[in-house]
Amino acid sequence: MNKFYFIALLSIGISLKASAQFEGLQLFTHTYFRSDPFLGQFSAFMNHLTKDPAIEDKQIKLRTDTSFFSFTGLFTKYNPFSFKPAKLEISLEEMPVHYSDSLPVGDTLLIYQLTAYAEASENGEKEIKKEFEKINRRYAKRFFDSNYKEFKQEGVVSGGMHNYFVPMHGVAPLSVTWGILAGTKQPVLNITIRMKTSDNYAVLPVPLYNP
Repeated sequence: MNKFYFIALLSIGISLKASAQFEGLQLFTHTYFRSDPFLGQFSAFMNHLTKDPAIEDKQIKLRTDTSFFSFTGLFTKYNPFSFKPAKLEISLEEMPVHYSDSLPVGDTLLIYQLTAYAEASENGEKEIKKEFEKINRRYAKRFFDSNYKEFKQEGVVSGGMHNYFVPMHGVAPLSVTWGILAGTKQPVLNITIRMKTSDNYAVLPVPLYNP
């Protein structure tokens, strides 16, 4: 087989796989978030999020020279999970990040989160863990790779986190975490989307190539 023909086929294969993996992320965000950042222009997403009538107790902090943008609110009627949370919080925040000690300049990402709080009980913890495992079963195969980290307190498992990756990007665009809040002892389930914006569209952070 011609060497250049083989390289071309390989490039097409990688491109198709990357596209399929990104579609997995799009399916996930469309399933769990009322306002989907990957559905169209970012300005339309922001308008839908900040004006969503299903969100109450909205708090918006605009970006200034000394602070980053943040948005938080509570859903009272919307619920994408198979259990009924005691509280369901939505947030979008700009956050500075530092990828590596070898890189002197950091970056600013948009962190989009949906956090479900269950009742502080054994049953609440079971509901959270069951949903956490259900999400992983349904979506892990739709991503290029994933890793898992377990959290323990005094030898007892107190939480866990799955990070999901797409091809040719160095940072996981999606993480799903469960844990127990130290103060209230409430079990929580957190979904985190990491993204940036480019030309008024949401894009994934840290590409491993320059398009």
